[in-house]
Amino acid sequence: MKPQIVTEKMKKLLLQNKIVKASIFIVITLTALLLTGALYYRDTVYITDEGVTREIKTNQFDTYAILKSEDYALEPDDKVSVETGAGKKKHIIINRAFGISLIADGEEFPLKSTDGTVADALERLGIELGEDDFLNYLPEEPLCEGMTIKVSRVKYVERNIESAMPFETIYKNNSNMAIGAENVLEEGANGAHVLTYKDKYIDGQFTSSEVIAEEITKQPVTAVVERGTALAEPYAKMENPEQLELINGIPANYEKIVSGKATAYSAKPGALTASGRYAVVGTVAVNPNVIPYGSEVYVVAQDGSRVYGYAIAADTGYGMMDGSIAVDVFMGSYEDSCKWGAVYVDIYVLSIGDNRYISQWER
Repeated sequence: MKPQIVTEKMKKLLLQNKIVKASIFIVITLTALLLTGALYYRDTVYITDEGVTREIKTNQFDTYAILKSEDYALEPDDKVSVETGAGKKKHIIINRAFGISLIADGEEFPLKSTDGTVADALERLGIELGEDDFLNYLPEEPLCEGMTIKVSRVKYVERNIESAMPFETIYKNNSNMAIGAENVLEEGANGAHVLTYKDKYIDGQFTSSEVIAEEITKQPVTAVVERGTALAEPYAKMENPEQLELINGIPANYEKIVSGKATAYSAKPGALTASGRYAVVGTVAVNPNVIPYGSEVYVVAQDGSRVYGYAIAADTGYGMMDGSIAVDVFMGSYEDSCKWGAVYVDIYVLSIGDNRYISQWER
């Protein structure tokens, strides 16, 4: 047998044959590995869902593909996060969305979320708060399952209410008028004022009101009324009836009281009295030893039926001097003196005169 001669060409053929055999071996080995699952489960992955963590083996790289392969169904609002731990092991965390509700403007808006705050929920729904609106939760409060967020709309409305301001009445005592008689000197008139209210409405319902402004648009006019203080309308009237204060028809202040019969007289115009004064309504005849001339007196019937009124002691007569008559009152006419007749009176001496005679130069 002839010895083989190994050429370079033969060396190449032998090398190629070895490579082919090695390739076939690798293919056969890989196939065997695939058939036994040795390569299929290449990586370890942890999946946490609703607090439960599982460990799985997978050759998948995509997170959602891994979850799908493991039959994890995701809702649209669920969130998935991925963390890498020691040894670069993947940890997939599923955050399940929980339901909340938001009520605003008469509508209810359901919402699902995995995190965030009350303010975030409002922003997601495009709901804005007015300056005075308020929530039943703080805006920074975290969302939680089953939470119902309520937006309360606040509206303020101003309104004006006009009302009358009653006028006051000032009363002036008039000793020239009988008790119960009144005379309006100045008519009163009501004023007007406007109150501005600020009403508060929450979600269209009235809740409270407060006064924020007050304005007087018309000042009231005070009424002035004079009212009588005499027991009956006096025959002799004062020029200034307010000067004499009467209480229940009787002078509040006096020096003494002289009681007795009162008669009446009259005279021609220009007649003079015993004291030198003219005989006019408002002068009376007295006993100057009892009531001196110039004394101020107030004469009223004891039964209150008639009142002569304020007078000056200026005259005298026989009846006064003998004491049968306490006073003789001067009337403006004979008819009036007859009507007076005779009546028992009380003479209130308001001030005591000096009994002086009045000369013609002083009249």
